[in-house]
Amino acid sequence: MHRADPSELVRHVLRVLRCREPQAMVDTLTADGDGLWSLPAGNTRLYVGRGAVLDVFPDGPGRDAAVEEAAHEVVRTGRSRTVHGPAGRTSVLPLATDGQVLGALAVGTDDATGRDGDRSDPAHWALFAEGCALALRARAEAGLLASAMDAAEAGVFAWDFSADDVYWDDRACAIYGVDPAEFDGRGETFFALLHPDDVPVLQAAIAQATEAAVVAAESRDRAGPDRYHLDYRVVHRDGSVHHLAECGRVLLDQAGRPSRALGFVYETGAGGAPSSAVRVSPDTSRDAFLFTLTRALSKAVTVRDVTQVMTDLARPALGAENLALGIVDGGRLEIVGETRVAPALEHLRGPARAMMTFAATQEEPLFIEDLTQHPLPHLPGLAVAGPLPPRSWVVLSLGSADHVTGACLIAFARPRRFDAGERTFYTAVAVILTQSLERAQLFDDEHQRATDLQEAMLPRHLPALSALSAQSRYLPGTRGMHIGGDWYDVLPLSEGTAALVIGDVQGHDAHASAVMGQLRVALRTSAEAAVSPGSILSRVNRVLCDLETDRFATCAYLVLDPADGTLYGARAGHPHPMRVRRDDVDEIRLAGGPPLGVDPRARYPTTAATLGAGEALVLFTDGLVERRDADIDTCVRRMADDIRGWLRTTVHGDEMDLAALAEFLTGQDGPGRIDDVALLAVRRTA
Repeated sequence: MHRADPSELVRHVLRVLRCREPQAMVDTLTADGDGLWSLPAGNTRLYVGRGAVLDVFPDGPGRDAAVEEAAHEVVRTGRSRTVHGPAGRTSVLPLATDGQVLGALAVGTDDATGRDGDRSDPAHWALFAEGCALALRARAEAGLLASAMDAAEAGVFAWDFSADDVYWDDRACAIYGVDPAEFDGRGETFFALLHPDDVPVLQAAIAQATEAAVVAAESRDRAGPDRYHLDYRVVHRDGSVHHLAECGRVLLDQAGRPSRALGFVYETGAGGAPSSAVRVSPDTSRDAFLFTLTRALSKAVTVRDVTQVMTDLARPALGAENLALGIVDGGRLEIVGETRVAPALEHLRGPARAMMTFAATQEEPLFIEDLTQHPLPHLPGLAVAGPLPPRSWVVLSLGSADHVTGACLIAFARPRRFDAGERTFYTAVAVILTQSLERAQLFDDEHQRATDLQEAMLPRHLPALSALSAQSRYLPGTRGMHIGGDWYDVLPLSEGTAALVIGDVQGHDAHASAVMGQLRVALRTSAEAAVSPGSILSRVNRVLCDLETDRFATCAYLVLDPADGTLYGARAGHPHPMRVRRDDVDEIRLAGGPPLGVDPRARYPTTAATLGAGEALVLFTDGLVERRDADIDTCVRRMADDIRGWLRTTVHGDEMDLAALAEFLTGQDGPGRIDDVALLAVRRTA
């Protein structure tokens, strides 16, 4: 008998799941008749239905009345049946999913044992039946959706923001008045079809919908503000005006950035309710867009944040093909953010940068309505760029008469006219963007100075100790100054022992970083092998109280003897360290006192424990585990479960890769984290 490969079983079930017709499911189940996972051809049937009449696949010679009667009973009761007949045994299993029975699978064999030579084990037939049930349910739901869309005469759309790719099904193309064979799948095509008065209305509405989706994700609001409804008009080639309604949802990627919109569109008819586009003037809509942009940029802290607002929110809403943002530094323009450029347009990258450099010194935006028609002397680099595509550019000058900040280029896929209202609108965009960019630059400069200070205070490397390996990681915060007072240290002591330190100063600013440096020095000067960890923390606590910094700090201080694993530790309001064995994880519960700097009379008891050979100790600050949706104890349990899963899939034998463990823990980082993170992991190698 051949050795069965479980991966082939999985592939066999997946092939069933991809089927949409019952006969195709039977053909897939019985394909490769001598395969280990194939059901016997000729003795396998599907009975599909939920009522008195069941459709049979295949419907032909060989049908057995007793098996069909059993199939009806299985559908009615949801319980398997076995039918014994002259030709052998037939197992009839329910096609059940989510409490619904959609039919039955009948599998006959050539002997009375229920097996057919070396072929599929009956123990897996229930899995095949469930696969058929899931495929049937998907088929039914797809059919219902198609019927509903037909009834509503609605079309489906999908818009990929990053690539500016638009998908319309045939009905959507008809609604927009476009031949499906001629549709180029570009966002610019959609904006070109809009009624001219509705373009600014849609720009404002798309910006608002995109912003709402991001805000909802950040606040974990599940009320559905990422869903939107729009009313607007399009103009067909024959000049007829059509009123449309669009219902959709903005989806975010794993980084929390807007990635695409999905939904459907249908025609409301000229006699339907007046659309919002009719009720709102273009000027009012431009004001609404500027308000949304200002609100989004007000939350942008860094230059990177400003760039994301422009590329993720402003560019799709404006219907632009590309957007590039540059900052002038030392007389040279540096591109700090841009959207993806199609390979066919790569030759325009140089001229675009040159134009942005030129525009940065101007006091007003530059409007190039058609690259192919504009005088070349006014477009640096275009004369040698080769064939020019028919496109339009808006180049915003960022800065003032006495100060150059940078430039922003907004590129459209077609030539276009910019009337007086649009020119005023883009001038306002430039003013808003300049203010946000200059504020972000100041923040980034201050952040860099504080980061340099913090990096100077953290250990440049961990000391090498006999019978002990160590790994450390630090992640800056994702809000505020992006820095804080988290720190770690490994201090060699006498007789081969080592002090392991992890701590977190309150706050996320340069002051927190400075206090962290003071504490680290105090701990280093106080560290002695003969002094208990609790006494060390008591000393440092008094030092911090005497400094009158108005800051407190949590800390864990442990002394480990790598030779025999003896461990002593004390804790000042800090999370318990975690012990990682080859096959399990637990906390080393340290008796503790209040955070340092709160009460000069506080005492910190010392707890004794043991770290076995090959075991690892993980010390961390709460930023590694803390999330908005759960308390700290729940978050620590989640991390322990994550480590157990990592151990099952990664650790083989007695070897544990400490660097891989540290990377795994910090690699679990997500957009929900706010605090900075310090991690120190050590492992006894003796």
